[in-house]
Amino acid sequence: MKLKFIIPAILLSLSCLIAQEYSQTFLSLKNTGVDAFLKKYPQYDGRGTIIFVLDTGLDMGIDGLKKTSTDQTKVIDVQDFTGEGDVSFVPADVNEESGIKYFVNEKSGYKVAGVDKLSYKAEDNKYFIGVLPEKLWLNSNSGVRDVNGNGTENDKFCFVTFKTKADGKDFWVLYLDTNLNGDLSDEKPLRNYKENFDAFTIPNAKGLPKFTMGLNIFPEENKVSFFFDDGGHGTHCSGITAGYRIGDEQLNGVAPGANLIGLKIGNNNYPGGATVTESMKKAYLYADKISKERKEPCIVTMSFGIGSEIEGQADMEKFLDDLTAKNPYLYICTSNGNDGPGISTAGLPASSYAVLASGAALAEEVGNDLYGAMVGKDIILHFSSRGGEVRKPDIISPGAAASTIPNYARGDVMWGTSMASPYTAGVVSLLLSAAKVDFPDVKIPSQFLFKVIRQSGTKLEGYTHLDQGGGYINALNAYELLKKYIKEGELEKFETYYTSSFAPNMPAQRAENLYIRNGSYIKSTDNFTFMVKRNNFIKNDKFYRIYNLKSDQDWLVPTSRKLHLRNDQNGYVSVKLDRSKMTGPGLYNGMIYATRDDRSNFPEFEMMATVVIPYQFNSANNYAMVWNNQLLSPGILKRYFLEVPVGASDLHVRISAEGNKFSSVRFYVNDPNGEAKLLGIFNSEDENDFVDRYLGDLEPGVYELDVLGNFNAKAGSTFDLMAEFDGVNRMDNNILGTKKNSIQLENVFDKVQMYNLEGDITGYRKVFEVHMDSVKTYDIPFELKKGETSKTFKIEISKEDFNKVTDFTYAVYDSAGEAQATGGLSYRTGDITINNKFKGDATKLKLVLIPAYTNKAGVMDVKITETTELANGSKIKFKNNSITLYPTAKETLSLEFKKPEFSIPSDSKFNGKIEFKSIRTDKTEFEVPLIFEF
Repeated sequence: MKLKFIIPAILLSLSCLIAQEYSQTFLSLKNTGVDAFLKKYPQYDGRGTIIFVLDTGLDMGIDGLKKTSTDQTKVIDVQDFTGEGDVSFVPADVNEESGIKYFVNEKSGYKVAGVDKLSYKAEDNKYFIGVLPEKLWLNSNSGVRDVNGNGTENDKFCFVTFKTKADGKDFWVLYLDTNLNGDLSDEKPLRNYKENFDAFTIPNAKGLPKFTMGLNIFPEENKVSFFFDDGGHGTHCSGITAGYRIGDEQLNGVAPGANLIGLKIGNNNYPGGATVTESMKKAYLYADKISKERKEPCIVTMSFGIGSEIEGQADMEKFLDDLTAKNPYLYICTSNGNDGPGISTAGLPASSYAVLASGAALAEEVGNDLYGAMVGKDIILHFSSRGGEVRKPDIISPGAAASTIPNYARGDVMWGTSMASPYTAGVVSLLLSAAKVDFPDVKIPSQFLFKVIRQSGTKLEGYTHLDQGGGYINALNAYELLKKYIKEGELEKFETYYTSSFAPNMPAQRAENLYIRNGSYIKSTDNFTFMVKRNNFIKNDKFYRIYNLKSDQDWLVPTSRKLHLRNDQNGYVSVKLDRSKMTGPGLYNGMIYATRDDRSNFPEFEMMATVVIPYQFNSANNYAMVWNNQLLSPGILKRYFLEVPVGASDLHVRISAEGNKFSSVRFYVNDPNGEAKLLGIFNSEDENDFVDRYLGDLEPGVYELDVLGNFNAKAGSTFDLMAEFDGVNRMDNNILGTKKNSIQLENVFDKVQMYNLEGDITGYRKVFEVHMDSVKTYDIPFELKKGETSKTFKIEISKEDFNKVTDFTYAVYDSAGEAQATGGLSYRTGDITINNKFKGDATKLKLVLIPAYTNKAGVMDVKITETTELANGSKIKFKNNSITLYPTAKETLSLEFKKPEFSIPSDSKFNGKIEFKSIRTDKTEFEVPLIFEF
């Protein structure tokens, strides 16, 4: 994302910046120090820097993305690494009919007039012809199919391309029949976008063109790559990071003087505009190349990512670590992920050491003006992913804004850590814009700048390091600190460090931080150790450093006050956890700071410790706990950590009203790996209101139950909370059918359990594995037959295979290639359902698996469970429709059923379930799955 330019009328741009200072609220610049920075340094508004936007594309024809504050072209280069806009071309002949000359390829049937009237001619008399098909947008996330608004969706826009020469330079040029009149003579010549900033649109008969396009011609590959944003996400992020005069309100982004380069990594024909194999990696390599070629500081913003299964160890994260080690002057900003509010949810590749990962805040004025929230302060948004094994996020930035959008998009307001990353990149642009002028001979490594940004952040009250990292980003504070460090010579002394400590849930039980998800066993005599290693020590045979150690929590106690490191030798810091200061169940998060033992007291590195002391459920509390009269301010979160008792079958969560007090809350349950498993919403109407949610198929470990106060609940929310475990388990694994008609249950808890029963044979299923070897996609044909209401495919891959990808999407396509259902893996398991809305006895479909490998397509095994629901299954009957299960007693449950009258494939078996329903509410508490063979 980058360019070159001049510095003209500063006064004009200054007046715009000052005008926005007091009125701009839809894209907040206030509490982040951006408006104060621009008031103090108006000429340092990002000019002289380039921001790469790695996203769904961007629309360079939208107000706000046309010009910089110095009246230069804003977008200076565009590249598509997804192949979505790739169109091939073939040789063209020139034929004459009725006195009119045409470019023609008879084999393909391509034909277009205008031969004698083009402004350029082929230097070697070789012409090539192709077609941009409207079907290219058949499955586009934009919803645009009729690009030109003429009522059809299968138009073909013919083009001719060739090599020509002008002003002594050779270049390729393309003419596109945008108005479909079969003649190129009224079309303008288009060159590779970065050569001449040639942007174009396809006129729309019903209004504004849907999007602005650029292109790149690759003659050696016989293809043209058309660049556009049919996802909208990249355009919105572009306006946040560097927009200038956005819309009628003339809002500005963070760095209105910066140039942009759009690198498309998300294919918008796939769910969510997902990345494809190598698209992310190739984009970074392109940014790296430009960074080394240009004199302008180059910043990347990427608001893409998935959940992290093994934090910091994914292929993409290793690639970024290596890339920035070789090029420390590429400044990479990413979103931290939207899987919060649970801890241990920082995403991939945000968990990389190499990047500056941003969590998302709701700025007070944005919350007020865009969402009607009266929170009275800036708060961290609930979905913002939190740290755990890794020290992420690095920083918090505004994650909700109105910004630029393409013409087809309806709303210009979005929120997410996707919006926080470009905000952070804009701040990085401001700092580098200033440093480039104030310190022209100084090169600032990315890790040094990131350190400054973290240290200068404003800590938000009530949040841990896991929530906010360095705190709320502050541009002015960051630049003052940066100047101080540069003047004091800290760049010459700067080093980076690698730390690791005990993390029992990670491979080899090690992670960047001390992370103990279940600290209930910890004694005050236990000792834990951090290993510290200098990454780039200043080479000197006798060089060493001494560090002072200080903890910010009284329960986290270093056993020594100093650490000594010599050359590249490892150092070790021992800590004790003072259980007497850990006063009850909850989250304990602290930091040990290591500062240089000299007059500078320079902060060198940090070591973070996180310990969870969970609530324990046992016979003494009847496997249930209640928290009464809980109060939450708007937008504020409470965490409750629950240790799953041995033998637990399900978790029951109830939120209820506290008397007549108002309550409006959301609650989440995250599994021991941090993955969200349950969501509930409760809005009280009277004192008898409550909401129940049940979660089965529990893993051993500690679950996190989070309750969030609605940020629109002005007076706050008061509620009662209950968490209860049941312990009813099936003790056999029998396949039922003609030979077996019973299952065995055991209640392993010391309490009597009573349930109503309901059972059905619902359909059939099969389980199979797909071995993918060096292929970018994999097709699984199937049929939906009359009498089948739906099919669901559960998709599972290993954690290790998940670490190979930047996305893993899937879709069900019909015979015409139109997507009928789409989905993707946020973590290593997911599913997709296709409902039978088709006519006829059988409909041929295919499930397509689309893993986006970081590197070239590799080897992966995928487990698939295909479940088909039938319109007419079969009821399961019981001798008694209720059951009482006594503690530790085994119970045989006899079933009556008959085979459904439906023919299923030979490799499948009928499946069903028994629902165990609450006697009190008749809601299903948990299910027991059944397999049948007749």
